[in-house]
Amino acid sequence: MATPLESVAWIHGAADCSGTSDPLIQVHRLDRDTFVLRLSKCYSFEANFLHLLLGRRRALLLDTGARPDPGARDRTLPLRRTVDEVVTGWSTERGVPEPDLVVAHTHAHGDHVSGDDQFTGRPRTHVVAPTLPAVTEFFGLPDWPDGEAGLELGGRRVTVLPIPGHEPTHIAVHDSRTGALFTGDTLYPGLLTVRDWPAYRRSAARLADLVRREEVSVVLGAHVEMTRTPGQLYPLGTTHQPDEHPLPLTPAHVLELHEACEAMAGAPHLDVHDDFVIRPPVPDGARPGAAGGSAPPGT
Repeated sequence: MATPLESVAWIHGAADCSGTSDPLIQVHRLDRDTFVLRLSKCYSFEANFLHLLLGRRRALLLDTGARPDPGARDRTLPLRRTVDEVVTGWSTERGVPEPDLVVAHTHAHGDHVSGDDQFTGRPRTHVVAPTLPAVTEFFGLPDWPDGEAGLELGGRRVTVLPIPGHEPTHIAVHDSRTGALFTGDTLYPGLLTVRDWPAYRRSAARLADLVRREEVSVVLGAHVEMTRTPGQLYPLGTTHQPDEHPLPLTPAHVLELHEACEAMAGAPHLDVHDDFVIRPPVPDGARPGAAGGSAPPGT
């Protein structure tokens, strides 16, 4: 990777959001054809990371972010404008026509799809609806949740892997050029909320198989909810994370997740690790909670 992600100074909210000068979206160029966008925590405490991969034929945007928090000062996220600026700047720099845009999602939760309508009517744009039929048809995954599919961006091919368990339509994307593995809400530095334990366990095994057979340089999820103190989560709804865990995880974390799921097998329980916390399904009527934080409603 061109820039060490561990050293990126991400916007991380403010103690008083009324006085922050942070942009609503921070754009970081990972390499010449890959961009990471982070939403402001003063817009939404989810502070999603969105990923934009560009090729000669297509650009792939993974996720469109969350709705604003009820008390947010700014109510409109300039996502389309930001994406358009990145794509136009990239094509000008490379001296190539602007690629078509595919807007897809790691999964269908509200904090990952709320900006979809900004791309309605955009020329040469396909928004993959966040439904299982649309996902399986667009990517060519008829044997869901088995199998995998390739998506050609033009001189850049990515692999799409079904990984349900957190949410039924969840996918992972592996970029063979950079080695980056995008894991959405299945694995990131935070509270890993499981809805379907058997499916999640199988998905963790599939991710482990991928990192054993493919070159994976970095694992990038959709949020940061951990502090730099091992095993410590920020509380639900935090809008200021000055000591947050770095975004990137490693292939070793994928294997750690798989081993943890196998160790729990048919008896899942709250499992605290240095860099993530697994929270299995909560029985009906129970209050969700874990290790200093609880699951955000959309995750």
